[in-house]
Amino acid sequence: MNEAGKALLLNTVKEWMKFEAERERLTLVARELAAITGKVIRDALTVLRGQKMNVECESEDTMKILGVPVEVREVIEATFPNVKASVFVKCGGAQRSILIDPNLNISTGDQPIPYEQFKRGIPDVFMTNAAEFVRDAFLNVARGAGPAKEASTAKPAGG
Repeated sequence: MNEAGKALLLNTVKEWMKFEAERERLTLVARELAAITGKVIRDALTVLRGQKMNVECESEDTMKILGVPVEVREVIEATFPNVKASVFVKCGGAQRSILIDPNLNISTGDQPIPYEQFKRGIPDVFMTNAAEFVRDAFLNVARGAGPAKEASTAKPAGG
């Protein structure tokens, strides 16, 4: 193989390795952000549970609002040469996306927050956004997006 061909192939390998490293880096950040988000939502659900509302929040994996599971997961969209990372939160008809840009800034629709700052202390605006999500999810499920509605409209046996 000539030097030009070899250089071309080595450059391709270098670009691929850069892509792989970026995907891994953003995946790790997204997983950690999903875990933090789960804890913040769990804290919000704990407040509702303290008020005798029908929520489950023993762990981040078993969170439910009126019997409807709360889903918190990282999303990685990796198509060479681009990598996009986010955290997706959903319950009933309520859903949110938390975006992670390549510079590791976290955005929930407000002013982006550097990830390192986020790890040192969760900003109040992030906790407020989580509380708004929990409120929206609760109201959506209460309006009929979940099993509680089906149970209340079921006809009695023999009726």
